Amino acid sequence: MKTMHEILMAAAPTQVTRCKIAMLEIAHGHWAAAASTMEDAAYESEPGEWALDCMQMRDFCMMMDMVKSHGIKGIEEVAITEVDRLLM
Repeated sequence: MKTMHEILMAAAPTQVTRCKIAMLEIAHGHWAAAASTMEDAAYESEPGEWALDCMQMRDFCMMMDMVKSHGIKGIEEVAITEVDRLLM
């Protein structure tokens, strides 16, 4: 997974401001907002590696929001639920 700085440096000119906003949201611990910003960036860009990097960062931000809300147990519960869903 690339860092937010690497994603920013590879961003198209139309996405630079959005990436800067996501960096500030991450710095201030607003993980859900950062996830939403990165999702918007991915959907509004051309399909490719950069969009995939944005989606990976979005997933990381969502995971960190779960940790912020529920502690490490929140991630473990989500992992178990996803495994159960795959087995069904």
